[in-house]
Amino acid sequence: MDSIGTVIHDGKKAIVSFPAEFVDPRSINLLMKNCDRIILAMPWKNIVSLGLNRYRFYNGRYIPVDYRDNGEAGKKAEFIRKLAEGNVKQDEIVYPGNIFVEEVKENGVLERPFFGEASIDVSRLKNLKLTAVYGYLMDENGGYADPDFAKNFADEKGFEFTSIQEIIDKRLKGEKLVRRVVEATLPTKFYGTFRAVGYETPLGEIVALVRGEELREVPVRIHSECLTGDIFHSLRCDCGEQLEKALKKIDFENRGVLIYMRGHEGRGIGLLNKLMAYRLQEEGKDTVEANLELGFPSDMRSYGIAAQILLDLGVKKVRLMTNNPEKIEELKAYGFEVVREPIEIEPHEENYVYLKTKKEKMGHMICIND
Repeated sequence: MDSIGTVIHDGKKAIVSFPAEFVDPRSINLLMKNCDRIILAMPWKNIVSLGLNRYRFYNGRYIPVDYRDNGEAGKKAEFIRKLAEGNVKQDEIVYPGNIFVEEVKENGVLERPFFGEASIDVSRLKNLKLTAVYGYLMDENGGYADPDFAKNFADEKGFEFTSIQEIIDKRLKGEKLVRRVVEATLPTKFYGTFRAVGYETPLGEIVALVRGEELREVPVRIHSECLTGDIFHSLRCDCGEQLEKALKKIDFENRGVLIYMRGHEGRGIGLLNKLMAYRLQEEGKDTVEANLELGFPSDMRSYGIAAQILLDLGVKKVRLMTNNPEKIEELKAYGFEVVREPIEIEPHEENYVYLKTKKEKMGHMICIND
């Protein structure tokens, strides 16, 4: 099979992508000449099976590696094909290198609407392995290419041209990652009575607490599971207080939705790994450094499952209670009109460094005075 390229845009930037299992020297040369870097997108289970998670993520997102016999484009292409096929030996890997391995969600744009997921979805739609190699397309001035430049580039090269939104729409026509299973009344001690709507999802069983019948423009909280904060009222984070604040707001307005995201413990690394991260924080690392030290990206969460639950509930416009800009951008990518409503918690001695790190390293919109 020829390594046919696809140009994908998000309305602002664009990438050039190839199925990783069929990448060849020509496609590598094209990426090197026209893009900012070479990125290899693959699901987390592939990264773990290859043992790549033993290396630290660069900038919280990429694992930079190279082939032991690295050199010309042919060797890079051979290395990428071997990674895609899962048959690379550890002594063949050089770290750090110039091929940036990226963790992407196995369910593609229906789980996270970003370029890496769109790339593996192109492979998925061609019945290929869920791996792809891509780079951000640059224009003649060295800036990121806009959709018009990208369209001309695709036409010139004879590549397919599409958008993340088109891939989402195509997959949503025939697929759904959430299934509504049950609905029941849930009276609560402090926040009134809700409809508890239960869903089966790839992340596990997820419950949405719903108040009101008209849900077109309502306050929404997509809350990441946090056993230590939500149940034990840990002072190391602000999660439990955010949960309480969101429920109080929905109760006050007598309408809204709270989705409790199972599978998001520790920003997606799980409860025991989160406790290991706590231990590393006690030794002087911050919350991002601790995740990276354990072999994880800084944040493994995604919000496509929550977006599909909101669509199922009939929510159109979202007043999103969040400080996380990525959560806002993901919902916008699924077509929601999003207005942010801050949900800040007053810092205290035990969580000050944690909140400061979220602001400075993860871009969370938090006001903290030194």
